Amino acid sequence: MPNIVALKLSASYPVLAGIQEEGSWLALDQLALQQQINANFIFHAISNYKKTPSERKTLDFIAKKWLQLQMLWREFRLRDKQIRRGHKDARWLDHGYFQQELYELVREKYMAARGCLGRDKRNLSTGILGQPEHP
Repeated sequence: MPNIVALKLSASYPVLAGIQEEGSWLALDQLALQQQINANFIFHAISNYKKTPSERKTLDFIAKKWLQLQMLWREFRLRDKQIRRGHKDARWLDHGYFQQELYELVREKYMAARGCLGRDKRNLSTGILGQPEHP
């Protein structure tokens, strides 16, 4: 079964004359594919944490999940900076990576998960994990 993301990204650039520029497009495709994979890891980490029963959520468990999520987010942010720094002129803007709003979506999900982890940690520290928070 072909990788849908790879197929989409590989078709995202026009026929190019120079081998060096084609290599740059392929490099951008590879970076964009790595971003998509990393985003999927972030989404799975968040989803798996949310599915974890509250009785398994110890302070140690939450700390490990938080560290995992931070490492994935850091890798995603650094690669995004690399892509934007290396491909910031107008000829790259037709590439699929710049057409999607992947960074904003991942950032939004990360921030929501960060809040959820923080809330669970606070609740566990005060002994009320699993109970709804009251404002």
